Amino acid sequence: MSSDSEIGVIELADLLAVSERTIGSYVQKGILSRSRRGKFMLRESVRAVATHLRETASARGASSAEGLTAQRERIAREQADKLEMQNAAARREMLSRQEVVDEWASILRLVRSRMLAAPSRIQQTLGHLSAHDLDIIDRELRDALEELADNGL
Repeated sequence: MSSDSEIGVIELADLLAVSERTIGSYVQKGILSRSRRGKFMLRESVRAVATHLRETASARGASSAEGLTAQRERIAREQADKLEMQNAAARREMLSRQEVVDEWASILRLVRSRMLAAPSRIQQTLGHLSAHDLDIIDRELRDALEELADNGL
């Protein structure tokens, strides 16, 4: 068999270690062309398949290299963000979640105690109010605090 001889589908598939169906697929994709019905030029066919496989491998290599580069960039950004947050925390420019929760709890306890003390302070300032009036003010403040507590505030 000379290098410029014709070869059949079965022989070409065997030579390339692929199925006959793959040869048909290469024909449909325009990678291989028949010299005549069921026959292919040996040298031209082998070169065409080798070129196709080389281009496919090159494209895969480029995309995986680009993917790896993108992953490395993402990791570098995440590490930079982490370091930035650690530095901000060290400079006390950023508080931990627990510190914020504790501070707000302290503020809300102070607001609650001031609200519950309001009726007696009102009585000292407005001595003409009856005990009934002060009870109404006290009840309204307590109801408002309870409503806030029921809503998670």
